Amino acid sequence: MSVKGWLGGIAVFTVLVGACNSGNEPSTAPSAASAPASPSTSSSAPATPITASAPETAGVAVTVRRVIDGDTFETTAGDRVRVLGIDSCEASTYGGEQATTAAETYLEGEQVTLVEEPGVDSDRSGRLLRYVTLPSGSDFGEAMVPAIHTKISGGDSDASPARLADLRALDFGVRDCSDPVARYTPPTSSDYDVDVDLGRDGDNGLPDGALTGGYCARKWWC
Repeated sequence: MSVKGWLGGIAVFTVLVGACNSGNEPSTAPSAASAPASPSTSSSAPATPITASAPETAGVAVTVRRVIDGDTFETTAGDRVRVLGIDSCEASTYGGEQATTAAETYLEGEQVTLVEEPGVDSDRSGRLLRYVTLPSGSDFGEAMVPAIHTKISGGDSDASPARLADLRALDFGVRDCSDPVARYTPPTSSDYDVDVDLGRDGDNGLPDGALTGGYCARKWWC
């Protein structure tokens, strides 16, 4: 074989081997099976929205300059405040004097917190309508209603039904503004002479007829 023929044979052999190797190499193109799936949104549930709860009504700190009566006072800023949810006796009555004294003990000169009832601001007299929190953290209305000089507000109260229910649980349901001493009626002479004098008493010092009849059934000395 000539050199030219031998070189030509080598060239053909090289081409054939290269063709075989290229057919055996793995393909680097990504297959459809190996490609990452795109996220599907058709079946995903919508996220539940998070709603913030409504903030509680913030209280305002004030200092009480003077107490007007059991349910009304004046602040050092000059505002008059009518306490929501309670109704004390009028200041001119015996019960009103007791209520005013109690309110002075709780409030006068103290820094208290005024809390609004949503949608309620003031009455026709311009007084602020507020719940009142004492320095101890207790509610002023709840401190007053157990006494006989104060009751819960009646009729169309501006206090909420829930607050009135709390106050009602502490209220005995009776408000009496009169003087208990003035209500006492001393016995008269007719209380003693209710029976016919049968002459049985003698000189025992008791009123006539004290030992006879129904009178002795209801008087302490019989």
